[in-house]
Amino acid sequence: MLLINCSNREKNCFKILDDIKNDNDSLLSLSNKNMKFCLGCDRCKNNLENYCILDDDIANIVYQEMLNTNKIIIASPMYMSNINGILKNLIDRMNPFYHHPELFEGKKVYLILTGQTSKEENAEEINNIIKYFEGLSEWLFDDFEFLDYFQGYNDLNNEINYKEKIEKIKQKINN
Repeated sequence: MLLINCSNREKNCFKILDDIKNDNDSLLSLSNKNMKFCLGCDRCKNNLENYCILDDDIANIVYQEMLNTNKIIIASPMYMSNINGILKNLIDRMNPFYHHPELFEGKKVYLILTGQTSKEENAEEINNIIKYFEGLSEWLFDDFEFLDYFQGYNDLNNEINYKEKIEKIKQKINN
């Protein structure tokens, strides 16, 4: 399983993923990776030798990690009522797999979101993000599941509720 921290920091999203992670899983934080922006050149459409003409950690590390697993868990904070820029950049860089969806056959993508306000206060924004990922799953990966939303300070500092949420997530992933 591959766990991807899309936060700019190694705090809430990282902690959640680290608590879900098993011994043989890979946990990547994209904030400390050399990550260029998609050029929209579509060279990946015809040439998959290196997946992308950009020579960075996405092409050299993240693509390989994604190809070597069937489960990908992404955690992103919500900025400006949406996913953050790191995750959006990663999605843009998934263009090689848009052109060659057979490479992502059998992959399931899970999403965890964090934010400052409550799940209820962010319900509309969370639903919009879920719909966006469901749309992505029509052309990119076989299956998508939203796992949960964590309100930063409240959920991560309430040890009993936090542990229950982590256990529920682990159960969903392993079923």
